Amino acid sequence: MRKKLLATVAIAAVCFGGPALAEEAIVNQSGAGNTADVDQTLDADLVTTGLVSNENVATVDQTGDLNDATVRQGHTPPGIDDFAIAVNEADIDQVSEVGSAVGNVADVTQFSDISAGAAPNLTDVDQYTAGVVSQTAIVTQVGGQGNSATVAQGQDFDADEGGEVASVAQTGSDNLATVTQGGTVDYATVTQAGLSNNADVDQEGEGGVASIEQTGNDNSSVLSQDGIGAYADNVQTGNDNSSLITQVDDSPNGSIGIDNAYNADPESTVLQYGDDNASQVVQSNLGGGFNQVANVTQNGNANISDVAQTGTGPNFTGTLRTIVNQTGGSDSSVAQTATGGDAKNVFATVNQSGASISEVTQTADGLRAAGISANVTQDGGSTSYVTQTVDNPSTTWGGSVISGDVSAVVNQNGGSTANVTQAIYGNGSTGISADVTQDNGAIANVTQTMNGDGESNMAAIVNQDGASTTNVTQTFNEDNTKDFMATVNQFGDGNLVNVNQYDNVPEAGIQADFSVTADVYQDGSGNSADVTQEGRVWQDNTLNAYVTQVGDDNQAEVTQTGKSNTGMIDQIGGASFNMASIDQSGYGNGAQITQTGYYNTADVLQRSGRDSATITQSGNGNDADIQQTGSSANFSRDRVAEITQSGDDNDALIQQTVNELSQATIVQSTDGNDATIIQAGASNTAGIYQTVAGGGIASITQNGAGNMATINQ
Repeated sequence: MRKKLLATVAIAAVCFGGPALAEEAIVNQSGAGNTADVDQTLDADLVTTGLVSNENVATVDQTGDLNDATVRQGHTPPGIDDFAIAVNEADIDQVSEVGSAVGNVADVTQFSDISAGAAPNLTDVDQYTAGVVSQTAIVTQVGGQGNSATVAQGQDFDADEGGEVASVAQTGSDNLATVTQGGTVDYATVTQAGLSNNADVDQEGEGGVASIEQTGNDNSSVLSQDGIGAYADNVQTGNDNSSLITQVDDSPNGSIGIDNAYNADPESTVLQYGDDNASQVVQSNLGGGFNQVANVTQNGNANISDVAQTGTGPNFTGTLRTIVNQTGGSDSSVAQTATGGDAKNVFATVNQSGASISEVTQTADGLRAAGISANVTQDGGSTSYVTQTVDNPSTTWGGSVISGDVSAVVNQNGGSTANVTQAIYGNGSTGISADVTQDNGAIANVTQTMNGDGESNMAAIVNQDGASTTNVTQTFNEDNTKDFMATVNQFGDGNLVNVNQYDNVPEAGIQADFSVTADVYQDGSGNSADVTQEGRVWQDNTLNAYVTQVGDDNQAEVTQTGKSNTGMIDQIGGASFNMASIDQSGYGNGAQITQTGYYNTADVLQRSGRDSATITQSGNGNDADIQQTGSSANFSRDRVAEITQSGDDNDALIQQTVNELSQATIVQSTDGNDATIIQAGASNTAGIYQTVAGGGIASITQNGAGNMATINQ
């Protein structure tokens, strides 16, 4: 009450031009080795101005052993004669439990009255402990109005171990720093300069270490740490920056198998430069853990980064690590979750420049659910989403559980968009990798799913330049699935590729799928390629589709269903507006289309097993069609159809159905030729050859066994 009354009287005296009342100091000490030094500073040079305001209040209360308190307040440096009300106030309370070895030190230095209207500095230091030696709190506040620093240390948390050190330095106005520390090896440093800064540090448990440094206006930072080996560092420069770091290790198994517990578990570093930056990092280990690290660096305006990492489960010894570097108007969110023993090694790295957006979500769950990695680099207005999931609650495969090694790398420049979604479920699965490199306005969507037993590999690689578009979907479910690959390379303008590869649940007891491959290469403008493959007609799957296009306005389509199918489309040269289509069903089919020139079209349709079709066209305006149909029940297999056309405006059709061993060959040269072969039955052979003359028309129709026909014009 006396302290409050003196402050009120001093304020009134200054406001009415009278002399300010003197300082108030109260010291209570009990025990041995206590030292208190209070100097409430009044510089003699300032007295002559008649504006002296020295409403300092200091109260020191010490109990225990080896306590030391020093308070120095107000009205320096000398030569300043522009004063407002100065109400510096320091309250130090230090307590030691009976029989404890404690060395408490509190040092408070406060200066105010730097500018007119400046409000008082306030300090409250409260230290009490059960610990073994060493507590130190140093608070320095210079100038400004509304400054407040509160430090509380010890608080008998886990019997303390005497490691607390807290240092708060503030200058400017409206600063607030609050530090609360619990036990063992804590130390916290807060440094603030500028206006309206806020810092709150709360540490509890072993290992501690928190540092906050803020320069600029309206900065706000909150650090809260709980548990083993936590480390957090926050540096902010500029205006309206905000950072929240929360780290929790709340398990007695929190650093299982780690020699130095204080190097274990969560670690955070956030550096922000510029305006309107916001960063939030939340890390948790519950029920065992090792090594979570998040590093966020932001430079520029309006950057936002949100990182949440959780390692959960008994004796989790995995690694979660996040590195985010942003400049400009970037936005990034990374959430990583690993659950269960040996669900480990989850990495995410995001580098962004410009107005980019990146979101990475990674999850690993159970029984050695292995390593997930995502690496995203973006520039300009790019957008990237990477979602990766590994789940293995498995009942083993071949006596061991491996689970998945999933990796995605996205590298973008310009206004590109890449979405990668990858998932592995089930036992013994490993693999899945997606690599996307894009420039300008390209879009790539890659979705890969693996579900089932055995060992698996899956890869999708997309390289694009220009305004290209790529969609790759790969799905392979259960049993002994393996290999699968889709590779897309596009150069030029307006390219479009869709690759869909499917494999679904096999029949009981069947092991299938080695190698499903689609390889697409496009160079030029206006190209389009569509590849769809689906396996497991019987088993031992091999589907291969290759599309290569160079030139303008090319289109290619390959659809395959069955076993051991191979489709190849090759359109190169000065090709313009060419079209090619291959459709295969059954097993053992092979088809190849090669076209050069302009406005050529080719179509192959095969519906039975071990058939082969080849179309080769050069020149302009040619049309070739091969149809081989029937079913294996009718022995429709081992048929060969071949069309070769050169020149312009040639037209060829081969149609073969039903029985086996039919063969057809059409060769045409020069211009305007028309040839048709239709065969049904067994052992048929037909050939049409038209050369040089041009304008020829030939047709062969055979039905029955043992037929042979040859036309040569």
